Amino acid sequence: MESSQENDGIYESVNEKIDPFLKEFETLVKAGCKVIQVVSYERQRVQYFVFKIAKKMQQPWFLWSSTSGLMQWDEDDEQLVQVQDILEPLKIIQYFRQENFDGILIVEDFHPYLDVNLHPMLAPELIRHLREISLLPPEVKKTLILSQPMKMVPSELMKEMAILEVPLPNIDILGDIFDEVVTRFGLSEDDYEKSPKILEAALGLTIMEARLAFSKAIVALGALNEKAIEYIIREKESIIKKRGLLEYYHPEETLEDVGGLDILKDWLRRRGKAFDMGASDFGLDAPRGVLLLGIPGCGKSLSAKAIARAWQFPLLRFDLGKVFGGIVGQSEQNIREALDIAKALAPCVLWIDEIEKGFSGVGSSDQTDSGVTARVFGTFLTWLQEKKEPVFVVATANDISKLPPELLRKGRFDEIFFVDLPTFEERKEIFRIHLRKKKRNPDKFDLDKLARKTEGFTGSEIEEVVKEALFLAFDQNRDLEEEDLLKAIKGITPLSRTMGETIDDLRNWARHRAKFASSKALEEFKKKASPTDEKQVPMLRQEFSNPFIKKEK
Repeated sequence: MESSQENDGIYESVNEKIDPFLKEFETLVKAGCKVIQVVSYERQRVQYFVFKIAKKMQQPWFLWSSTSGLMQWDEDDEQLVQVQDILEPLKIIQYFRQENFDGILIVEDFHPYLDVNLHPMLAPELIRHLREISLLPPEVKKTLILSQPMKMVPSELMKEMAILEVPLPNIDILGDIFDEVVTRFGLSEDDYEKSPKILEAALGLTIMEARLAFSKAIVALGALNEKAIEYIIREKESIIKKRGLLEYYHPEETLEDVGGLDILKDWLRRRGKAFDMGASDFGLDAPRGVLLLGIPGCGKSLSAKAIARAWQFPLLRFDLGKVFGGIVGQSEQNIREALDIAKALAPCVLWIDEIEKGFSGVGSSDQTDSGVTARVFGTFLTWLQEKKEPVFVVATANDISKLPPELLRKGRFDEIFFVDLPTFEERKEIFRIHLRKKKRNPDKFDLDKLARKTEGFTGSEIEEVVKEALFLAFDQNRDLEEEDLLKAIKGITPLSRTMGETIDDLRNWARHRAKFASSKALEEFKKKASPTDEKQVPMLRQEFSNPFIKKEK
């Protein structure tokens, strides 16, 4: 028997505020859909949905698992009571198909039994049963609910089975969980404060995770108020990291730490205001995002971090490489789960670094991976186009030639910016920023001279100059001097020296298809070592090729 204590609060505390999903679920059942797959890690929420629907339709409901057997909800005792000791999956489906069975049956974690690779003898028979159940006439009052943590649909059932994915809890639902935990721990009014900030801190968690986070905060602090926010956020970071799809960042960089890029900064300041109160009433839509293209080391990733800090939004780094899994349907499920977490945490910044690497194989996906990359890419594009939640996507790319053309179409992102090599004035600003970071007075150095000597350097290469110069000075047991910086400059061969032609082509491409992130005039730079140089700069084989120059047919 499953005790009422285990389900305490589930059928009462998670209330009618879930209406949109509950209504969709109820519509499917009333429409006569006989087999419904409900995807969620939160088994108790699935039970709640069925509890509400069954009560409204005046039908009994049952729960089956391979460890507990068949249980029925007892209205009088308000608990699930075991009625049959059936543990085999085939037997429970046969029991469900009996003429005298009436009601809604939840079968939990049934998906492994439908995998032909895992159960080559059992799976085909179960799949056939489900296909026949799906053809039952509407007047037959029975519905089968497959409750499972991941989406898994055998190809034979693609047309017969309805699929619902339970959304992560919103602030209203988290408020109910907050009340439940406060009541369970018996906190006095002085020991808790139900503020919007503490509930927002728990966004992105499931009900069970939120309940545990609130409970751990009470155990650690003896209270549940805004002092617990930092504790809850740490718990949330740990949970998000455990899922392995997103990383939660605490950026320290600000827009002032980004040298140059004045047009991009002004654009971001204007877009940031669209998240303020009153912007929606004024007619502004929530910004979708920005695509930053350009040369490695010129501030694209730094800008992503600075945006989150400037807007006071959580920053989530999305590694597309972690999406792709070896199990059928896992990659598609992973992309949906990651995007669902981002939506639940909104408003937030979703940072996708080097997006071209994740989607570079879209064009040949049907030949190389049975279309998995193409389907994942399609899911992302649709979400990017249709999302209503304030999730600002910052995507960066170095190799434009590998970007799918669909990603560059207007409407996917609010704007596409090209981030070029820093100009003379921008290099001075970058030196000033990094010298200040190292607690040195920039006015003590000839920044004009340093900027001239670093023609063609990227921002990250200038940062390395400052770091190397500090090592040189420390090794000689003295403070940093200008000569240390000049010596460090001579020891670095900038990326532009070997990739000059490719950078020129990038600039030509950007003039017609993107907006330049800086208003400063483009500067020419030394592209290759001349024969009079002390040494020739070695080039890799791939650096001789140009992705923008193709043979004419």
